[in-house]
Amino acid sequence: METERVRGNPAGITNTHVAQNIRAARQAIGMDLRTMSDGLKAAGRKLSTSGISKLEAGDRRVDVDDLTVIAYLLRTTPAALLTPPDEQTTLTGVPEGYEPEEIDRWMRGELVLTDEGLFNYWQQEWVICTDRIHHLETTLASMTAPSRDDPEKTQAHPKTIAAYQERLDTARARARVIRERGVQLDPEGRVFNAADYIDNYAQTHQPGTTTARSTRS
Repeated sequence: METERVRGNPAGITNTHVAQNIRAARQAIGMDLRTMSDGLKAAGRKLSTSGISKLEAGDRRVDVDDLTVIAYLLRTTPAALLTPPDEQTTLTGVPEGYEPEEIDRWMRGELVLTDEGLFNYWQQEWVICTDRIHHLETTLASMTAPSRDDPEKTQAHPKTIAAYQERLDTARARARVIRERGVQLDPEGRVFNAADYIDNYAQTHQPGTTTARSTRS
């Protein structure tokens, strides 16, 4: 006897994330259900206020066409609506073990969830971070040097020095995060050996400059 066929797959955890993100994004800009429904209708995607409520409760699927319209209406991006909220990393079909940052960058098309993709991403982040630390340390050393006019004073105002010190502390904390993840990915420490970095990223980053990041896959 044949088993009864089920049409389609049940909604998964990704749909739950999208539903939560849509509600949060709508409420963040103060848009009511009627306005959202009218906006969807104007874009050729009819969805009643009750339909939107079901969608936000996770009781109704979000298809990809609705997703792009909703992202535009709510002044956000499809990637932001798809990304798990609140540091969660669980997505339909994606194994556990990835960091929230990795999932976020994957959703934004900035890395591929492969061994090579993760290695390339964190190696690049390490080089950029250590370059920033070096720049901040050098700048602070200059700022805290005695003033030529008054040896009792520093070259920069104390508030400016404090602001740069805060940036340096943040960069050092970021370096610790990258080091911890880098060791997990490659215990031999190759993530931190960037001898090949300039060859691989010559067009995207040079020490001492700020440029857009791209990731090899």
